[in-house]
Amino acid sequence: MSATAGTAIHQHPNLHHRASSMRSHLASSPNGTTALVHSRRWQSSAAPQKNFSHITHDLVWGLWNEGNLFSLSTAELTYYLHQQQQRAGGSSTFVIDPQAKKSTLVRQVEEVLSAEQASITVPQDAGTTVTMTGSDRVEETLDEADEYGDWGAEPGFEERRHIDYMEFNPLRMGERYDPLVPRAYQLLHSDLSADVGLTALDPSKFPGQSKNKIAYLVSKVNVDKANEQHFRRGLEWCLANLWNTNMNGELNIGAGRVIFYRSIAKQNRNTLPLWTLQRHLYAYHPYVWFAIASTSNAEAMEKLAERLGMKLVQDATTSYKINIRRSSELLDGELNAQLQCTKVNRPWDRFLVTHYVRSQMPDLRFLVRARHPIKKRIVDAYLEADILRSTRDSVQSVLSPELGEVCYCCERVIRKWAMRTQTGVTLQLVETRRTPLIITKAGDEGERLEYEWIVVLPQKAERIDVAALSAELWDYGNLLARELEPGMEEFLSHTMTAAASY
Repeated sequence: MSATAGTAIHQHPNLHHRASSMRSHLASSPNGTTALVHSRRWQSSAAPQKNFSHITHDLVWGLWNEGNLFSLSTAELTYYLHQQQQRAGGSSTFVIDPQAKKSTLVRQVEEVLSAEQASITVPQDAGTTVTMTGSDRVEETLDEADEYGDWGAEPGFEERRHIDYMEFNPLRMGERYDPLVPRAYQLLHSDLSADVGLTALDPSKFPGQSKNKIAYLVSKVNVDKANEQHFRRGLEWCLANLWNTNMNGELNIGAGRVIFYRSIAKQNRNTLPLWTLQRHLYAYHPYVWFAIASTSNAEAMEKLAERLGMKLVQDATTSYKINIRRSSELLDGELNAQLQCTKVNRPWDRFLVTHYVRSQMPDLRFLVRARHPIKKRIVDAYLEADILRSTRDSVQSVLSPELGEVCYCCERVIRKWAMRTQTGVTLQLVETRRTPLIITKAGDEGERLEYEWIVVLPQKAERIDVAALSAELWDYGNLLARELEPGMEEFLSHTMTAAASY
């Protein structure tokens, strides 16, 4: 009998008793010899002598990785557990039950293999990528991993891919991801605010309030201060996003008029909550911004620059701004007066758009923007190519179809003044006379004059008071609007009655 069968008889005395009674019965039987032979044949067939040499550790490990341990028989599982018990000596903690079901034996084998795997796993620090490779050019492999992804790493050691927050869309991701979106939109008005103030008072003289020494009442707030506070919070939040993404941004304060389309109203209701309207504008963009000023404002702007002590850093310079549509992406380009390409960039990514609607023209737009990097080979292709050709009174696109098509082109005459502000940033006053030459959509035609402040936002390493910076920029924006108010009447932009609007 095998060791397993002997152990089973040793563990169960009643089985031993039945075997003794059977032998006494066979001794008194006339055919005792034949019956005893059949009994021995029955015992040998129940526990045959088998060869388990094929049950190796590698075989069981492979079946465990495949999740196929149930393909082994009960005897084979028991044999493997005995081998592991003998290998461990007295340090084994599991007990082999000869009458256990196959599921119990499989679970014991899994526990043994799991403990063995845990003992050979190398502990790693969080956030560390371990490359398992037998190549001698390990440094070259790691250099390629930084650019193309870690090809040599085992799947179990790869870092988790982070979410690209720059690609978040409020319509596609849902409201629960709004705090993760690094872009924002603000709608402010010079005559109204959705904020209220809290005024402290002593309510101890009221009946039953003798022990309460302080309480608050709701009061009206200064609209300009409330709007400034909203802008400051938006700018602080936007600066934090730029610093976290290591991007260089700038603040553009433009003067003009923001016009909202008819779809801004829900079901033709001309009264909406400010918060609801702001979210609707952020999600669907039913508006257009016209950066525009009157030609009669040119002298006032020159006097403003002189009064602020600004220096003329760039006299009237002619250049050409172009937009190129290349497959599914847009590129911004700049050409000099000789129609030679000097700059190619990706379009501005807008992190904060604040529309400050004023009761009198012009409105203000506070725009925090930054550019994503572009590959040098793409830039070189356009710097070496012919993009525009001069005609009698305009220009013509000669760009190769492989590089895309020019969907917008305008001639610009730019003047710039600059000064250093009290907070330490450089403030530029930019005058742009724009003449569209190539247009593909309505609204781009017509010559216009534009004035704007441009401020390069500070880096994270620079020490600067963000609250003081936002207050200073808010004041400069209002100063620009007040200086441009005279002469805006010629645009005939006025408010219609409710009956005429709907």
